Amino acid sequence: MRTFRPLLLLVAGWLGNLASCGTAATVVDGPIESSCPELVEDPRATVPEPPDGAAECASGVCNYQTQAGCSASEACRPQFSASSATVEPGCEAAGGGESGAACTEQVDCARGFFCDPLGSCRKLCCGGDWTGCDAGESCIRNLQVKAGGKVVSAGADLCFPVGTCDLFDPESCSDEPGRECKVVDPTGAIACSPLSTKDVGESCGPPTVCKRGLACVGGSCVKLCAFEECGEPSCGPSEGTCTRFDRDPPGVGECTLP
Repeated sequence: MRTFRPLLLLVAGWLGNLASCGTAATVVDGPIESSCPELVEDPRATVPEPPDGAAECASGVCNYQTQAGCSASEACRPQFSASSATVEPGCEAAGGGESGAACTEQVDCARGFFCDPLGSCRKLCCGGDWTGCDAGESCIRNLQVKAGGKVVSAGADLCFPVGTCDLFDPESCSDEPGRECKVVDPTGAIACSPLSTKDVGESCGPPTVCKRGLACVGGSCVKLCAFEECGEPSCGPSEGTCTRFDRDPPGVGECTLP
């Protein structure tokens, strides 16, 4: 039988010579520095105090957010008609439906709740005051009604669920045409919101917000970044450093220039 032992020895010797010629891996003592963009945690920009929602409600015989002015069996809701564009708070019969409960008319919803056009009871709030909402919701949608043949503001907002989408997924709000995932309040809450074309550096402020992947900070749109090592989207060389503030959602930062 033929033997391949000399050939094996020859190959082994060739590999040994190859290693001695400097082609073997080099071991470096100490940690290897990452080439990914820098991440910075900045605790100085904290979440602001919430607005005084009750004071922001339209004035009238009762208050949308506190329900003061109506009896325990009544709800303070917008009062309007087809013959006049005037809308003002007033007391009417209350039902039992609370956040997310199905409704066909206002009497289906409990005290403090309004039957929205999509057929769900939503809690009334004012001025974007997130503290006026239940856990997992924020005061993010302006309440408008059709009065006197015109669509007008009722002087109140509605609480809607937050944390319902992914800021960096373009398909995250595909089941809600005309909306995209954005930061919707100063606490860093996120939800599907109306589309916008406002880009980095452009002025912004409610109700004009920035497009997906950006946030309105100090009146200007800034780029958001993934606050994780080598995460995407990241901040380019001219976009600053990915910095996370208390106002940002978990795992999200802002591209901040020096």
